[in-house]
Amino acid sequence: MSIVHVTGVEIEFARGLTAQVRWAREHNQGFPSPEWPSKERLAVALVLGNQDYLTEQGYRASSALDRVCVGMTSRYADRIAWLNAIRDLVDGFIREAG
Repeated sequence: MSIVHVTGVEIEFARGLTAQVRWAREHNQGFPSPEWPSKERLAVALVLGNQDYLTEQGYRASSALDRVCVGMTSRYADRIAWLNAIRDLVDGFIREAG
């Protein structure tokens, strides 16, 4: 597994997802809100490992990750490592918030 050195971009992305991940966990049984943009819904489902949601939307985890990562530089060639880094950041932000 590759290690992703996170930058301000990843930190801000994770910080933005934190509230949505928390909301999905606490209020919607781990499912994203249908009101969020599609990439954000997919990102939340990926962070939470919600394969049921991804399947309902017609995605496998790999194709959802491809959609979320569209436009990223080759620096993120290992998208699984990137996703794990985002998960770690989100979990850290949630722990900090208590």
